[in-house]
Amino acid sequence: MKKGFTLVELLVVITIIAILVALMLPAINKAKSVGQRVACINNQKQLQMAHMTFSDDHDDKILYSSAWKHEPSAPYAWAPGSLNVSQFLNRRFWAKKLPLYPYFKNEDILKCPADKDTVKIMNKQGTSIKELIPRHRSYSINIHVGGWSGWPVQEDKEWRIYHKYNEIEKPSNIFTFIEMPFEFINAGCFRVVMNEGAPTHKVYDMDVPGSYHIDGTALAFADGHAETKRWLDQRTITAQTRFHIDGSNFKYGIRRAYGSVDVKWLKDRSTTKYETMAWRKQKYTWFPWMFNLSRQMRSWNARPEGTRGSYVRNGRIDSWGWFWNDSW
Repeated sequence: MKKGFTLVELLVVITIIAILVALMLPAINKAKSVGQRVACINNQKQLQMAHMTFSDDHDDKILYSSAWKHEPSAPYAWAPGSLNVSQFLNRRFWAKKLPLYPYFKNEDILKCPADKDTVKIMNKQGTSIKELIPRHRSYSINIHVGGWSGWPVQEDKEWRIYHKYNEIEKPSNIFTFIEMPFEFINAGCFRVVMNEGAPTHKVYDMDVPGSYHIDGTALAFADGHAETKRWLDQRTITAQTRFHIDGSNFKYGIRRAYGSVDVKWLKDRSTTKYETMAWRKQKYTWFPWMFNLSRQMRSWNARPEGTRGSYVRNGRIDSWGWFWNDSW
């Protein structure tokens, strides 16, 4: 008589295997997450090295953190334009036009491996999908490292915008690149709002950091190192689903997050404040522009009146994007 397994024995074996698989899945998922985190940190180290090398090759000047693509300062922004869904801006080859691309030559490092977001590319009529592709960028850069065409957010004029690496007092304490969730990433900068006054006690409008790595994100710093930060405030972790403005990819940040330990952590590592006298000397040269950004009057390099993007206020012409090219 041939011996074999009974049905009950087979079911027991299958059950044991299922239990073992269930026990192993968390470990497998954790190992996968750790691998993605290591790859993300490596991406940001490469980006930061490219950013520093670019400055070494250009008299220590730091690229702008953002600029609109039509601005004359756009060629000097690390990632000009926005990641709003369109038929052009999300194509991978766009990365090859970035000023840093010659320093890393691999567009894959712009994408966190845990970021699986894809975008639909429509035809000119906006009626049919031409292709479904991964969004090409997961990282933005601290707005105070370079500034939006050189300038800060309107209420943060008393805080430094670093235009050269030698201006950064403690490079190991100032973050540069940071992950952002796909619901919020748009322009090339990550906005940390430094001021403490109203309306921040009601609505704190700043960009949202990513939480791809066990409720945390990877960041690079001005000295070249990269690390991960695990968020502690649930308002940061759930910002993507609870505190956003619907209807557009151009969304604003952490809502009603006043007093957040995560916000404080970012602010402490974003920039430093001007000395009182240094601030007073330039206080009255500022004026508001748009999207809560500021411009500053610098008569020695004002662009000609009527130039595209120029702005005249009280008879004075702005010097938008002044730092890289004083002929604008």
